[in-house]
Amino acid sequence: MLNKHSFFLFCCLFFISLIGVAQDNTARLTTLIGSHIEFNFNSIDKYRNGIRIQDGTSLGISIADLTGGTLTGWHIDVQSFLSQPSIVGGGGNTLPLNTIQIEATDANGNLSGATFSGLQDLSIAPGNELMSTTDPAHLPANSTTHQINLSYECGIANGSLLGSTADYYTIEVEIILIPDF
Repeated sequence: MLNKHSFFLFCCLFFISLIGVAQDNTARLTTLIGSHIEFNFNSIDKYRNGIRIQDGTSLGISIADLTGGTLTGWHIDVQSFLSQPSIVGGGGNTLPLNTIQIEATDANGNLSGATFSGLQDLSIAPGNELMSTTDPAHLPANSTTHQINLSYECGIANGSLLGSTADYYTIEVEIILIPDF
């Protein structure tokens, strides 16, 4: 005969096993190329005109509605990690977030019908939308066929960096895949 302690333990294990077999929706970004981007301003021309890194990062998108729900599409946003308010230099200097712009483009032609937002300033949460789709052909999405490229600009759209303090500036960027229901 089970005592109270054994019965409680049995119930906990039973509920844990029920939780373990439940299916959830999935949403995943996979970095295929370029997880670390560097801008090296080593000439007056680069300080004056900025730098563009074309297709510096390639991401694969995987998203599926495994519950049979009402997933209608998805979008990708960009923001500074943990809402960091500025780009910080090693010597304590700062640059505004809008010094960097990011743009998403279709990497392999399988996202026709998606809306790409063009260059977006890096910002704090909730971030700026890089692209979105409600096309049924993009549901479910698979990272081998649904891919985007990210291009980066620094010191172009919002003014020259000429006159900024030389330093080694760093910032972590979040690229967020958000399902739409």
